[in-house]
Amino acid sequence: MFILLVSLFCIPINTEAETLRDYQNKLKQVQTELANNQAAINKTDSLINSNKAEINNITQEFKNMGIEVRQMQADIITYNLEIKDKSLETKQLFEYLQLANGENAYLEYAFGAETITDFIYRMSVVEQLTEYNEKTIDNLEKLIEKNKQREKDLAVKEKDLQAKQVSLEKRIETLTGQKSSLSDLSMGKKEEVRVQKEYVDYLVKQGCKTNDVIGRDCAVTGTAGIFMRPVVTGYVTSEFGYRWGSFHRALDISNRDPYNTKLYPVANGVISAKYTDPAGALVLVIEHRTINGNYYSSLYAHMSRYAPNLYVGKSVTTSDYIGYIGATGNAQGPHVHMEIAPCRLFNLSDSNCGRWDNYVSFLRRQYDTGRFKGPRDLINFPKLGVTFYNR
Repeated sequence: MFILLVSLFCIPINTEAETLRDYQNKLKQVQTELANNQAAINKTDSLINSNKAEINNITQEFKNMGIEVRQMQADIITYNLEIKDKSLETKQLFEYLQLANGENAYLEYAFGAETITDFIYRMSVVEQLTEYNEKTIDNLEKLIEKNKQREKDLAVKEKDLQAKQVSLEKRIETLTGQKSSLSDLSMGKKEEVRVQKEYVDYLVKQGCKTNDVIGRDCAVTGTAGIFMRPVVTGYVTSEFGYRWGSFHRALDISNRDPYNTKLYPVANGVISAKYTDPAGALVLVIEHRTINGNYYSSLYAHMSRYAPNLYVGKSVTTSDYIGYIGATGNAQGPHVHMEIAPCRLFNLSDSNCGRWDNYVSFLRRQYDTGRFKGPRDLINFPKLGVTFYNR
């Protein structure tokens, strides 16, 4: 009875027991999803391009409207000058024609003619020039009013176009977000399938049979041991949790000589993924099993280079270096972005973290509910910016 109780206590019970066949079936499902996912990406790309084309058309319309408004404003200035000139001409004409002080100046000028023919001519000159100037001024004033109304209409149209442009940009932002969730967050879907296939291939190489339970009948992972810091000396540059309006899933760690600083696993484990993310960051993921049967995953990103001979399925200890601190991918300066999660990242048997999207949501949910506060729950680090000198 004593031996039986000790055995039950020491051997962890895997509540998510999976056979090799289960893994292979899930991998096929993921590969099918990838094909469907690519079709969705193509459709989304088409919608994005369509909306962008519409925005380009609106932008061109804005430019044309600006040119039109500037031309109208110039025309208004020109028309006003012409009105001023015509008014001056009429005034000068009247002054020239006025031969005496009084209201009957034009009549005096007309009756000053020596002949009937001259009289008719003088009357005709006054009448035609005055009518021409008045008609020209009237036309110019109508053009000015027409341009002012056109300016108002264009202002209304500009507001409508701006509202439409904002709406289209928001739609593109939404579609781009959908595409991001479909295609790549920190790992592209194709890369994710490749990593998961590598793990299944590793299980086969370990001699796992179709009905073998992984972790019990084959591919048994050693215990994690003590969790340690990933570098001998360094300091925390950014904390786990919310920052800059988003959720940061890691502790960022650097030091004074980062590019020559070796990285080590935070605990004993097995490499479960090795890949380059869409931005070019070198990433390594290690799976750890604690003595009580719980699983953790640690992720190391932005490395400048890997250690030699690293592959999915390789067992590593805390004394095996895995690479160097770097600034590959979207890194603001050299550091290691170190994530730790209480689950099995990229392991298809883990419903929380078997897929990247699920993993991101799970880790954030763990933090929001207070169940997991990041690497500091497992490893002792000094405060932000304070240097440590051992692991």
